[in-house]
This record gives sequence, C-alpha cells and structure tokens, in this order.
Amino acid sequence: MRLISALLVVLAGLFYVAWPAWSAYQLKLALESGDVAGVKRGIDFPSVRQSLRPAATAAIEQNLKEATKGTPGSDLLIEKMSKDTLPKLVETSLDAILTPQAIIRMHAEGKSLRELIKSVKTGGPDLMGQVGGLVRDLFGKKPNAGSPPASPPSDSAAAPIVPESRRLGLGNIKSAGFDGPTSIYLGLARDPATTGPDLTATMSFTGTGWRVTGLVPRI
Repeated sequence: MRLISALLVVLAGLFYVAWPAWSAYQLKLALESGDVAGVKRGIDFPSVRQSLRPAATAAIEQNLKEATKGTPGSDLLIEKMSKDTLPKLVETSLDAILTPQAIIRMHAEGKSLRELIKSVKTGGPDLMGQVGGLVRDLFGKKPNAGSPPASPPSDSAAAPIVPESRRLGLGNIKSAGFDGPTSIYLGLARDPATTGPDLTATMSFTGTGWRVTGLVPRI
C-alpha cells in the first residue's frame, strides 16, 4: 500500500511539476531564440485570445475615453463607439498581438503585454483614425488629409533573438498554484526585483502536453 501511495506521489509530481516545468522551459528557449515553431507548440493561441479579450477591451476602452476627452457630444460618441467600434478594435488589436512573431518581438524589446495592448496599431485605421471617422459621422466634420495607415508587421518577418539581460529566470516567478484539476498558473514579473506579478500565465494539459492557455496582464 505504501509503495502504491509513493508511486502515485511520484507520478503526480511528474505530471504536475516536472512535465509543465519542462514545457515552460522549452517555451522559454523558443522565446529567447526566436523559434516561431517552438512558440506555436507552447502556446494555445485561440485559448489565449479568449483570456486576453477582457483586458484588451478595458485598455482600448480607456484609450477611447482619453482620445475623445473634450470632444463635443463625447458621451454620445463613446456610446456609439462602444457598440460599433470597440469590438472591432479589440479583435484587430488581438490579431496584431497574438502571433508568435509579435510575442517574441515583445519579449525581445522588453515590452510588457499591457504596454503592447495599449499601444498596438491595427491594420486598418489606428485609434485616432477610428475616432475621427465617428466624429465625422456624428457631427459632419471633414476629414483631414494625412498619411495612409501603417501596415501591420508581417508574420514572415524575422523574429529577433532576446538579449541575455531580458531572459526569464526563476526570479521572474512571483506566484504559482493550481487553477483547476489540469491547470496551473504562474504569476510573472518582467523585473525580478518587483514584489508582485504583472502577468498571470495559465498552463493547461491539453491531451498531448502542457501548453499556455491563458495570459492575463495587470492593466
């Protein structure tokens, strides 16, 4: 009986500690070396997209409020934007953020996911362009001539290799625990000297292995 109990403890340790730790380490190496295929293997992008939607919505909604501050009829403008424009901005922003290349580039440049969400430019009109279009629709203002919107970064662009000074280690992990019977979470901070996490990552067993299935930045 003791032997069976000990064996179960060992198996549980292998399943809940060793296996996800190895998967996280492989993802870390992929991020640091610019290995796009490795990042794809380590991250469940559809699940992560779902987990990021509330944070992206909150961040972009705040940007919209700041962009329309002082605009005549701003309450009406915000109401219309929340219904018509905000969901589109969220989805196009997530399209720009959630690619292996964008995640690698973010890490290589030392940016946080929170910063990336707040500063992202979509493939169509940027935030101020969207605001300007709605102002014209509501109040009949003429558009100003300007440069065409910037194109989103190409997924085929070469991914940069992360500098040694920005590589993750045990000091970046600020909290850990179970998030369900087959899920664990890690609270991560870019600066090891900080006391709290600025990103919570969820890893789940997907049937074939452990992958990142959730990312929730502190907005």
